[in-house]
Amino acid sequence: MTSRIAILLGAGANIGAATIQTFKSNGYKVAYASRSVSNSKASDNDPAIQCDLAKPTSVSSLFETVRKTWGEPSVVIYNAYSHHNTKPEDSLDVTTEDFAHDLAVNTTSAFVAAREALASFQKLDGPRTFIFTGNMLNEGPYPSLMTLGVGKAASAHFVELADQLYKSQNMRFHFVDERTSEGKGMFTGLGGQSHADLFLSLAERTTKEEIPWQATFVTGKGYTAFPHHLIL
Repeated sequence: MTSRIAILLGAGANIGAATIQTFKSNGYKVAYASRSVSNSKASDNDPAIQCDLAKPTSVSSLFETVRKTWGEPSVVIYNAYSHHNTKPEDSLDVTTEDFAHDLAVNTTSAFVAAREALASFQKLDGPRTFIFTGNMLNEGPYPSLMTLGVGKAASAHFVELADQLYKSQNMRFHFVDERTSEGKGMFTGLGGQSHADLFLSLAERTTKEEIPWQATFVTGKGYTAFPHHLIL
């Protein structure tokens, strides 16, 4: 059985909005979720499902809603994030509550989404894809973004492992990482449409070369390989 159903977790105004429109334009049904949207009926063409990703148990409920309405998704995109700025001179100066909140959004809920995605993928044929919107914080530390970096690095670990385990079965797990043309991290000015275009390309396997789990890309160029290097 094949599927053209996508779930987007973290439906913001930039990457999220572009992703919804791009996948819909290419024949996908797209269910999208964020904490700020109002629930609409699951039978709508564009179900917006309220989901607080600081509560990982809400992720499984979201998947069940989509399964009951449309069926199993073949594409799952985790685009949510949370961070509390930390002082560059004292990056551990963050409360336990804030650290736990950010870790829940950046990693724990992403892990639950990946696990639920795999459960769906195992019931489908054809290309199946999990995508995590990352950045280069898995390459090294950045003092003011400590809580975000912890989450990105942890999520990169399970994404890489899952891709190694399942890519031979046409199930891919990707950590998408936008860079400047010099390979530096993009922490502002992210390209919403360029992310959406790469997401679709990964989902539909349209590139001639096999893109690795960490899909680094440059707006206007698409996937671009860069050597590993620390930020600092």
